[in-house]
Amino acid sequence: MVRCFLIAVIASQLAAAQQGARTVYIVRNAETSSAAADSLGPAGQKRAQCLAETLKDSGIKQIFVSDVKATQQTAEPLASTLKIKASVVPARDWSTLVRNVLYSARAGDILVVGDRNTLPVIIPRLQGGTPKPIAENEYDRIFVLTIVEGGGTPAATLRYCPSGVSPAPAQPNPAHKPAASKSPTQKR
Repeated sequence: MVRCFLIAVIASQLAAAQQGARTVYIVRNAETSSAAADSLGPAGQKRAQCLAETLKDSGIKQIFVSDVKATQQTAEPLASTLKIKASVVPARDWSTLVRNVLYSARAGDILVVGDRNTLPVIIPRLQGGTPKPIAENEYDRIFVLTIVEGGGTPAATLRYCPSGVSPAPAQPNPAHKPAASKSPTQKR
């Protein structure tokens, strides 16, 4: 799964480099605590760390979050890794967020962390198409779209960090040793 994600990222970045475009990654906030619905719980904290590991080499130069604490906590590990201060845009101020993403003067790719109710509004306004509804307990979707000259391309939908799983580091495959076969003349 991580390989497919990396291939999609590389392909979009190659296309973006050729056209002076940017890649925008859009995710929902990670899992919240049942005690404090606006703060991440342990599973959400793991997912936020996994998101940081997944996107640390993606070329992100800007991060946009809402004024909802869970979106800020979801972005924090990546922001810290990249030494970026996330820009806070009020959750219901979609037009400002879309304007900032489409017409940002900064070079580089962008991460947007929203909530399950705002993503279906933001993505179409970035000309990324209409995403399928996000289930209440669905936290692993990442939408990837490219902004070219003030307009977006249809968003690719990928999955990252399934519940309780962090991305596995690449491991070399052990040498395959074929099983010894008996020659036709050997007794069985």
